[in-house]
Amino acid sequence: MRYVSQHGSEVSIPDTWETHNWERPYVFLKQLQADQAARPQALQSHRYLLDKLVTGYDVKRAISRRSFTSVAESDVPSSVLESLLRCLYQALAQETHLFAGIVTQGVQGWADAAWLLDHTPRALKRTDRASDSEVVAKIIQGQGWAGGKGITVLLGINWQFAVAAFGDPDIAYAKALLDVGRVGHALLLEGQHQGLAARMTPAVHEETASNMLRLTQERDVLYAIRLVFPG
Repeated sequence: MRYVSQHGSEVSIPDTWETHNWERPYVFLKQLQADQAARPQALQSHRYLLDKLVTGYDVKRAISRRSFTSVAESDVPSSVLESLLRCLYQALAQETHLFAGIVTQGVQGWADAAWLLDHTPRALKRTDRASDSEVVAKIIQGQGWAGGKGITVLLGINWQFAVAAFGDPDIAYAKALLDVGRVGHALLLEGQHQGLAARMTPAVHEETASNMLRLTQERDVLYAIRLVFPG
């Protein structure tokens, strides 16, 4: 049984998760949408995504999927990482119930290491775990394209903030799934602008990711994104 730790107390996960197979995001969201259909929903603006769509992107390029299937061998300039970090800070300033971790491999001027990004206040904290292609591949369920040079972004939920913000753990989890996808979309667009190819996957080995980032039990990784220069 998973639980939410809030102010030191344990809150059991509601029946919705176990009844509707919460580990499958789309099944969970579909059921929750049906459960919440009668409740009015306020419209929200997500500036961090909208500004990626209106600042000169070529439409065909923006909607095309630039993916990759092999190990990347090209170094990443530090300016590219800095652009992705700005994008993340902008997004997490609004989505305060989420968090991000970064694994750098072959980024010019940066150590091959794992980093935890905090947005209040802004900080990028290096963990004591070195970047390792085999560990990164294990985080993404052994996918071959996980190795080599590039940037791996791990997005997840901070349960303490999420439950405090939304009250109901079901709603908090559903919001996190939607918002992680939105933040990921913004990162993919920023990556395209920088000439990167990317792959995003929910197939994350949570324990390995948590160990890499030295996460507390209030934080769970939901998605991983690899951004590389295609070979």
